[in-house]
Amino acid sequence: MRRTIFVLSLLTVLLHSTLVWGKLRQTPIYIFGASASFNDSIVYFTNIQILDSAWIDEKTDFLVGRHEYSSQLRSHFNSKGQPARTCLVSFATNEKDIMKKYAKMRKKFKGTNKKPKNYDIREIDEEEFKFSSIVPVTISEEGETGKKAEKNAKKAEKNAQKAKKRAEKMKKKGIGKQPGSDDASNMPPSMPPRH
Repeated sequence: MRRTIFVLSLLTVLLHSTLVWGKLRQTPIYIFGASASFNDSIVYFTNIQILDSAWIDEKTDFLVGRHEYSSQLRSHFNSKGQPARTCLVSFATNEKDIMKKYAKMRKKFKGTNKKPKNYDIREIDEEEFKFSSIVPVTISEEGETGKKAEKNAKKAEKNAQKAKKRAEKMKKKGIGKQPGSDDASNMPPSMPPRH
């Protein structure tokens, strides 16, 4: 009986915390995804990608719609005929932090020279899979109508065009190899600070 009450109260707190958002801000982020399965030893990693219009809760620094980003990756694998994969995403607002997270995640599956792990790590190119920005439902529920909604839609469209141009420039320069390689020139460009 006590366990049931505890579980119900815990679920209530979790549900309440997911429904209550602080002030949201739109900001560019770096993001990558990983996918593993209990049925095989193959682990997939996406490239580190730049999303120009992601929403972050200022109070918690939590990516709004994080589960939807991992659902995008899961849908990609479902379309490839691999439905039983666990997908996760990691993000950061600056290049240095995302590089650390990416290296740490790969090390978990790769192991060390003394203790290598038996995972087959494969990479997904940006041409094969690309994350798309999620607009949180709470934004549209707050009464964002008329000129303000139109202004935000235009801003998001401009950001998407800038991201596309930035990706084309990176391709032309040959920047697209995964971090962790020996060539430091293959790192993604730093984003300018947003004020």
